[in-house]
Amino acid sequence: MGVAIWAALRQIEALRESVAFTLEDGAIQRYKKLDLEGLAQWVSEQGVTPVILTHKDFETNQEIGEKEVNLLISMKEFFKDRYPYAEAVKYETCYIRYGSFDFGVHRSGVGWHSLPNFVITSALVRLLGASEQFELDVLKSLLHYRPAGKAEVLDQCDVVTVSPDVLTEEPDESGAYSKPSIWTWIKKTAENNVERKTIFKRVYGIESTPEEFNGLAKSAINKYRNELYEKRNAIAHGRANVTMLLSDYCTAEIFVIETIRTMGQQCMDKLKVSL
Repeated sequence: MGVAIWAALRQIEALRESVAFTLEDGAIQRYKKLDLEGLAQWVSEQGVTPVILTHKDFETNQEIGEKEVNLLISMKEFFKDRYPYAEAVKYETCYIRYGSFDFGVHRSGVGWHSLPNFVITSALVRLLGASEQFELDVLKSLLHYRPAGKAEVLDQCDVVTVSPDVLTEEPDESGAYSKPSIWTWIKKTAENNVERKTIFKRVYGIESTPEEFNGLAKSAINKYRNELYEKRNAIAHGRANVTMLLSDYCTAEIFVIETIRTMGQQCMDKLKVSL
């Protein structure tokens, strides 16, 4: 096995560990307080056969402790049952190779020893996803209610309130939208952060970056926004090890909320659209 394949498989193995340990020791048990039978049932409902272990004393072979569902082994068994090379992959990735630096795991920033970072960085990806979806909702609404852009709004223009059916509209069988129809062609372009920001600015005079945040200058705020997306991309694409403190995540959340608030205010003040 070459170094590139090994590094990729090490990343995948570390992710599997993080998912298993976070679910088993946190997300499931601390919330539902499931007993052995309940946890086994939950794993079964997820489409995985639960593996139940009983710890034994190494010397006497006597059972010690209570039985437990081992989620990581359950996932590995699922893998092994469905993939003919599972055993080969297992033994190839459980050792550090190509020197002492385990850069496959390092790139992912996860693994059994990095569960808090796994949760925090995973949340950042979803947080920025929520921010992007809000901006897409705003742009779709503006294109529907103010198709002519900022030039359309007059002082005597009534305020319009965005209807939920504009935001939740699904395309028809041909992939076309009607609220507005231009969304059929512009949606893909608008999913790009740079393109979306340009449309907001040129067509509607809307800034998608807050004017004020943490006492920073405007250039520093833009830099912070870019840094967040660079981190998100590094996490999502496995490019580098990203570590975040809980305070880092909370600061990012404040930034997203401030973005939502300021864009909403601009839409009301400049375009008389209530989001």
